[in-house]
Amino acid sequence: MVKVTLVHARWCTVCPSVRKFWRDLKAEYGFEYEEIDVDTPEGQDFIAKYGISGVPTTLIEGKIVFVGVPKKVDALSLIG
Repeated sequence: MVKVTLVHARWCTVCPSVRKFWRDLKAEYGFEYEEIDVDTPEGQDFIAKYGISGVPTTLIEGKIVFVGVPKKVDALSLIG
């Protein structure tokens, strides 16, 4: 099963729409999904490990694939 990880922040104005985007896709297509808040210790370790410099950032199978808002067609091509 494909794993999608969304790196987000509470202060980010775009992040809520991307969180909803991935949650809706998960409900429809059933993949593993995780959200990581950059303002937590886990989030700080995660952004250091992957060199993430902006939010929202989406990783699929541990690789950065989107920064910002993904297009649905592009997302589906990677999770299908």
